[in-house]
Amino acid sequence: MTSRKFGVCVAVPLTLILAGCTPPPSASVQSPTNPAAGVTTTTLTTNARLMAEAQQFSYRVRNVNCDATGSSFATNEGIVTNRHVASGSNSLQLSTWSGNDFNASVQSISEEPGPDLAILNGGSTQEPAVLDTTNAPAGTQVWAAGYPEGNELTLTPGIVVDYTSGTLYGEPGQVMELTNAVEPGNSGSPLLDSEGKVVGVVFALNAVTGNGIAIPISALAQYLGAPGADTSGQCIG
Repeated sequence: MTSRKFGVCVAVPLTLILAGCTPPPSASVQSPTNPAAGVTTTTLTTNARLMAEAQQFSYRVRNVNCDATGSSFATNEGIVTNRHVASGSNSLQLSTWSGNDFNASVQSISEEPGPDLAILNGGSTQEPAVLDTTNAPAGTQVWAAGYPEGNELTLTPGIVVDYTSGTLYGEPGQVMELTNAVEPGNSGSPLLDSEGKVVGVVFALNAVTGNGIAIPISALAQYLGAPGADTSGQCIG
């Protein structure tokens, strides 16, 4: 079984990303369905509400030093993204969904074998996301709120398939396996439940099954409680 982490884009898309701001998302948001999994169709109102909430705390991340792009989100403890997105640079370029840019410094990078997480400190004026207090059970409908391929903010729907050992992905403890069709640039995306609470952080794709892989909220909470002061790291391809 193989997997790949998201953070590095191919040269052409990254060049286009760095050339300027992308437009805000369109008002039309598709309602996700998954009849085979027994998931009830979510109304457009729910999707519109989640998009409006995600706009308040989600950012695009550009690691210019490493030619990498990813996603991130504001919390009370700082801006969260993946270690493989933030590593290799002391300063990152962040953008809101509407194209407002600001710089952020790296506050903490989890030391391996810790979770693939990092905390940024920057000029964010956005409202912090609400974090859930318990792990979402299998079968929960979830949305990845991020910037696939460094483009506009999108909601990628799916469900939590199960929790599995993180060993295959270089992660301690368990990780979440998702049906969400995540793409490069989704690294660091908050995984939202139907109430808009963060239940995980997207960081990888299982190349065999095509399922997304996320760090559960319990691991994120543990890291935020004691993140450490390490900000070193090299570019991760």
